[in-house]
Amino acid sequence: MKSFCSHLILWTCALMCCSAEAQTPGWIWHGDKGGDDLFARRKFHVHNRVHSAELRICADDGATVYLNGKEILAAVKGRKVQRLNMTSRLRLGRNVLAAKVDRKSGERGFIAVLLVTLTTGRQLLINSDHTWKTSPTNSAKWTDLAFDDSRWPAARVLALHGAKPWGRILGP
Repeated sequence: MKSFCSHLILWTCALMCCSAEAQTPGWIWHGDKGGDDLFARRKFHVHNRVHSAELRICADDGATVYLNGKEILAAVKGRKVQRLNMTSRLRLGRNVLAAKVDRKSGERGFIAVLLVTLTTGRQLLINSDHTWKTSPTNSAKWTDLAFDDSRWPAARVLALHGAKPWGRILGP
C-alpha cells in the first residue's frame, strides 16, 4: 500500500501540481496542415540506474510506440490511455522514444508522459511538448537512436493536458 501511495503522489505532482507550462504534457502534432500520420520522436538521457519508470500515452486515433528502435507498444486505439512499465526497458545513457500516430478522422493529437525515478531518487519527466521532433512522413530508421532528426521541425502543441476536446485523461 505504501508503494502504491508514493507512486500515486509522484504522478499527482507530476501531472497536476506543477504550475509551469513546461511541466504540463501537451497534445502534439506536426506543423503541416495536411497529413493523416504523425512521426514523433524525443531523445533523452538517463544519468543513473532506473528504480522505476512508467510511460502513459494516448493517441487520437491510434499509435505504435518505439524505444531505441524497438517496438514496445502496438496499435494504441482511440482515446484510451495506455500504461507501460518501462523500468527494465530504459538504458543508461542516451535513449529515444518514438511514435507513429494514425489519424483516421476527427481530432488529431498525441500525448505522452514518461516518469522515471532513478536509484538516486532524482526524477526525470519526459512530456510530449515542443521539444519533440515531428514529421508527416517517415524516413528510413527514424525510430533508431542514431537517426539524425535535425531537419525535423519541433512539434506543434495543439493543447495542454486537460484542455478540450480531450480533458484530463492522464491522471493517476
